Amino acid sequence: MPQTPDTPEAPTPRPAPATGSTPPPPSGPACPVPPRGLGDRLLCAALPFVESLRGYSLQALRADVLAALTVAVVALPQSMAYAVIAGVHPKYGLYAAIVPVIVAALWGASRYLVAGPTNAIAMLLFATMAETVINGAPLSTLPEETRMAYVFGVAILAGLLQVGMGLARLGELVHFISHSVMVGFTAGAAVLIAVGQLKNLLGVSIGQAPTFIGLVLSTLRHLPQTNPWALGTGLFAMAVALTIARVHRRLPAAFLAVAASGFAAWALDLSAHGVKVVGAIPAGLPPFSLPPAPDAQVMRDLFMPALAIALLGVVEALSIAKTLAGARGEQVDGSREFVAQGLGNIAAGFFSGIPGSGSFTRSAVNFVAGARTRFAGALSGVITLLAVLLLAPLAAYIPIAALAGILMIIAWGMIDKHGIALALKATRADRTVLLATFAATLLLDLEKAVFVGVLLSLVLFLRKVSHPLVTRMDTCDSPELQGLPAGPCCPNLAVYSIEGTLFFGAVDELEQRLYEYEDFGHRAVILHLRQVHWVDATGVHAFQQFLRKCQRRGVALVLSGVKPAVRTVFERAGLVPQLGADNMAETLSDALALCYRRYLKGAVCDACKASNKGRCRREHHAGNAGGPDGAVGPAVAAEAASVSDRPGGVGRA
Repeated sequence: MPQTPDTPEAPTPRPAPATGSTPPPPSGPACPVPPRGLGDRLLCAALPFVESLRGYSLQALRADVLAALTVAVVALPQSMAYAVIAGVHPKYGLYAAIVPVIVAALWGASRYLVAGPTNAIAMLLFATMAETVINGAPLSTLPEETRMAYVFGVAILAGLLQVGMGLARLGELVHFISHSVMVGFTAGAAVLIAVGQLKNLLGVSIGQAPTFIGLVLSTLRHLPQTNPWALGTGLFAMAVALTIARVHRRLPAAFLAVAASGFAAWALDLSAHGVKVVGAIPAGLPPFSLPPAPDAQVMRDLFMPALAIALLGVVEALSIAKTLAGARGEQVDGSREFVAQGLGNIAAGFFSGIPGSGSFTRSAVNFVAGARTRFAGALSGVITLLAVLLLAPLAAYIPIAALAGILMIIAWGMIDKHGIALALKATRADRTVLLATFAATLLLDLEKAVFVGVLLSLVLFLRKVSHPLVTRMDTCDSPELQGLPAGPCCPNLAVYSIEGTLFFGAVDELEQRLYEYEDFGHRAVILHLRQVHWVDATGVHAFQQFLRKCQRRGVALVLSGVKPAVRTVFERAGLVPQLGADNMAETLSDALALCYRRYLKGAVCDACKASNKGRCRREHHAGNAGGPDGAVGPAVAAEAASVSDRPGGVGRA
């Protein structure tokens, strides 16, 4: 899955140099394997982080605290910026970087992943508020207290869906969302973020535009009203962030740029020049919040946005967790990470936060800064809380235009240029999915754009697997068969190699290719199935139909290279008794020898009659084939084994 950087200064994840002599604790499963008893199993299920406390050293604590400090410095400006993207007060982004981050880190499957607000989830939330109608009015137009109650409800509903998916062990389903879907979605979201923040960068007031095109046109109409002080503030923040990132990538460029802009706003009294500022943020613990009372109609209205947030959130989190774990040669339990992300979003709903997911930037910073355990992520939430308690009054001076400038840089960093180039150059299906998802992101509701991309990926995937590769190998110049002891250079014999999954959608293509043999008058047909890994009832029925057709025409059918799982299906469906167990060969060499010995003995083709004095050129191979009825002898077995060991040999194809 593609990684979506949240800020331009996101470092490339790489193993951090070891500090001290104590190696990092293994991440592995949170619970002992095997569990030591019922008590351990219950404890690990309820409190998986307890196992990480065993053997937790002072050195590990020191490393985790340093990593957490670094992450918190990045998280503070990011969280406020993503709240602006979502269309809510920046304080709700800060609240989402506290309790939800702690919960997701403690219950998660990765010791590096840091959750919280992200750009893609913020865009989905913004679209949800713009498009959801409550009591005849768009959610975004309701009073803040009422509006935020529904936002908290979306967070809780998304979290419940994620927990449910995790408990159902659906962690592997994220693989159905292709790389091209994520690249197209993040590129479209980046464009939406950039265009949506132009009004804040320019310092103009623009009403709610129902469509992307309408937003662009409305922004162009308001260009003459640009506030030069606001524009200058935003450009100043962008220049500071880009300069710091260029000079030293380890410095928190976004944090320093926002701090410098806030100082400038205070020193120059920019609010007197019409520059909007964040305003007061309560210096205290995140307030406890409750969603609105359950209502069937509201639940229906919020279900699809919550499902889109849940799905996109787990894809983001799991792809990031697997990337960082892979750098250490570790594994991640996807289903457990589903549960952790769900618990984090539920916590966000009850502690005044917006929904979130795993952040690539903050996770990468945590990784590079030398985090040892899951407690680094949890400590970053604690440090963010301390910052809110101590620095909240200073945040009131941060200009909205400065946050807009930082978001412009973030939007550019979101675009996966390499991923776009790869998808455009790869296959037509990848190009189609990429462009369709990108267009849907701009033109449709964001949650619909995610589902459009997923659905299109599945349709194209099914279309691809519904065309099994059926290759005729019965030509004298077939390079795959040159070294076999009984090559099929004989017009009386046809050999087909079949590759793919033989399910109901692939049967028509299979039947069309197999029935071509009727045009050549063969006496025996070999189906080489070494690359067939799965077959369903419809596929078995197709083989039975083909067998009956062969039997009516007096043509022998032999199967070779059948995998054990496929053979089991054949046996249960009754195909093996119909075919005859002795007509199933282990290797292609054995199948060829069997056909020449049993079914083609004495059958001389016109070519052999004309060029070999009426004798079959392959008879001597049958002589080496061994015992009666085509039992494979030692000569054939030895030759087949030698061919199987050659590069490109098909004895074990």
